[in-house]
Amino acid sequence: MTQPEVEAQGQDEAVMTEDKSPKYESKLSPSATAILRFVKTFEEGGQLQVFQSDAEFELLRTMVTSYRGSLSSLLTRRLEEVVNLGGVSIISQRDIMSLIVNLWEENISRLSRTELPFLEAAIKNPGVTLNVLSERSGLSYAQTRRAQKRLSESGVLKTVGMLNTHKLGLERVLIIFESPSLVLSGPYVQKTLMVDGYSPLVLVVATIPHQQREELLETIRSFRGSTGGVSVWSLSDGRPFFSGRYFNPQDGWNLDLLHFRLMLRKGGDPLLLADVATPSPRKPNRFTYADVKIIDALVDEYDSTGNDIVTSTGLSASTAFRKRAQMIKNRVVLPRARVNIPRLSDRVVCLLSPECSGDIIPAWNHLPITYQSRIQSLEDSSEKKVLLVSGLPAGSGRYLIEVLNDETSKIHDYSAHVVAAGSGQSTKVASMYDRRSDSWKWDVSKFFDALTYSVVRREASPTDIPLDLA
Repeated sequence: MTQPEVEAQGQDEAVMTEDKSPKYESKLSPSATAILRFVKTFEEGGQLQVFQSDAEFELLRTMVTSYRGSLSSLLTRRLEEVVNLGGVSIISQRDIMSLIVNLWEENISRLSRTELPFLEAAIKNPGVTLNVLSERSGLSYAQTRRAQKRLSESGVLKTVGMLNTHKLGLERVLIIFESPSLVLSGPYVQKTLMVDGYSPLVLVVATIPHQQREELLETIRSFRGSTGGVSVWSLSDGRPFFSGRYFNPQDGWNLDLLHFRLMLRKGGDPLLLADVATPSPRKPNRFTYADVKIIDALVDEYDSTGNDIVTSTGLSASTAFRKRAQMIKNRVVLPRARVNIPRLSDRVVCLLSPECSGDIIPAWNHLPITYQSRIQSLEDSSEKKVLLVSGLPAGSGRYLIEVLNDETSKIHDYSAHVVAAGSGQSTKVASMYDRRSDSWKWDVSKFFDALTYSVVRREASPTDIPLDLA
């Protein structure tokens, strides 16, 4: 160490000895200081003018209000710890925001003893009243209301709307590309999951008019010259499951792989898979402009009130209330619980034959979040499989697959993969439905495109990977 460095270190130590605490405030940029001041003031119930855009302001406000405990105190302690390590010259706004997001994600991922049973009940019974959730979770009404408020405000739980495809003449299909050079894309494509490796896989979920099934098949067959293999499956609505088995209040979410291994050894009876329901071939109900607007509003947020819909659509109050009730009563849109626990960021996708699914699913049901569905080949209706997509603690996916491979026989017909990236979108009914002809829009040349694998992979997110494929 040079003489100037020794002198500078001595000065820093003298300041710390005199003040009994590091001067982290002097390391903060002006914008970082403003962020800390906002967190403290808002946490104490005050108001503060900030320079962020509305979206940034709302995100920060959401994190502060949904944080259990004092975010401001924890931020101060972490900054003191970092500065004490030495060598810190400046702490920027970006550094502070990154720290806040990390602390907040850890905080909201730790569920309380009442939130665990509430979340399980809410996933099983989407769209029901708090009284019903109280009864089915075994919690008091007050506990149920508090759990619902925190999980909703933090974004852990959201009830969205799912189009009743069978009633509307639509069909949800799963297209699996193996080692592709080209991948299907377009506005009817809802979700994409990407598996990296020597032989990459791309799973594409699309919603199409049932009457156009054959034309879609012809389009998919045209990809077979540019891919190692491609198959098309009808995808059932399926359902999500939640389990708090591997949650510990002290350690958070950690898979107990020994327990999972032992559960796999129990086995089970093979599943008898029914056919995936065929959508009604008839045309959809004759939707008005208001109908379409309200359907899209309910898909975004099933719990939207009539007043919420008036605000978001500009429709009259009488129309919004009447049409909303009509769409719900006629089950045009169905409630669906979506769960987002940040610390459960790994995604594993598994395809099982009916013969081996009974051996694996009982153990799989202990995993934190699982989406289970049935798929049936569009080219050979006798070929059926179970599709599982699970949300797991970060970094645990490959270890789970190692245990699965170790405990299953070579004759088991299954494949399991860690999903590296994905993307998801919700196609608006307003853009799919043609009111003049009372039919779903369809033009292969306009609604589907072939993108190179590298482009699709580059645009996919490594963190925001879809879990529920319905």
